[in-house]
Amino acid sequence: MKLRVFVLLCSLVPAVAFVPPTISAQDDLAAVFSAKLTEKDVAFTFLQFSGVVIRTTKGTIVIDPAELLTPADLEVLKRQNVSAVLYTHRHGDHYTLRSALAIFAATNATIVAESTVAADLAERGSAIPPAKLIAAAAGGTVKVGDFTIAPVTGQHIGPITLYQITSGDLTIFHAGDSAYVPLKAYPSALAFLPTGDPSPTASPKAALSMALDLKPRHIVTIHGSTAQNDEFKRSVTKVLPGTAVEFAAARQSRIVTLH
Repeated sequence: MKLRVFVLLCSLVPAVAFVPPTISAQDDLAAVFSAKLTEKDVAFTFLQFSGVVIRTTKGTIVIDPAELLTPADLEVLKRQNVSAVLYTHRHGDHYTLRSALAIFAATNATIVAESTVAADLAERGSAIPPAKLIAAAAGGTVKVGDFTIAPVTGQHIGPITLYQITSGDLTIFHAGDSAYVPLKAYPSALAFLPTGDPSPTASPKAALSMALDLKPRHIVTIHGSTAQNDEFKRSVTKVLPGTAVEFAAARQSRIVTLH
């Protein structure tokens, strides 16, 4: 299986030297939707913490957006096929009611959420119809558009739900900022794994154990410091030499191509 990673650029780069362009928040997210994808491509924008916008040829999923999407971002999302918004848990760097309502108003996307988040939305989010709100139940699957979502119980301060997402032949795993839980039943080609700060439970060691279970071809680190990311990458290089590890900067967009 060969893998290629491309940086999505929104301006021209001088031929004499590689100088990363300055990309505005709006343009950066828009780059994910302007890219031409094949069925083996996953485009994404990493927002911050564990927030990520993921696009495949089947549609788009937003995970743990908290308050990380700007009004300009919402204007971009209005024009796209956003199938679902997923929430791993109720902490403020992953979920807020205000943001959830604004995203729903912009996208009309189905919300799949850990049970306490779903309960909060059911109680206070009257603008969201019950048919558009799904409490994630571990052990089952949820079909949203062309995506199949498998919720997995994680380990954190309070309840947390992790997600395996299947899009055609692609499998993607998002681990929120959970500590290690057994994941051998959820092998995934692409994994978003937390390495630590400011999470009280995530760590490079826990992320490595997840990687050993998932056996991904490509890992994007989330929810961690530079030192924790570096420690994790060194460990992965030793025990999973065929797996690529990428550190995504906030507001950075990428395409990962899996063959």
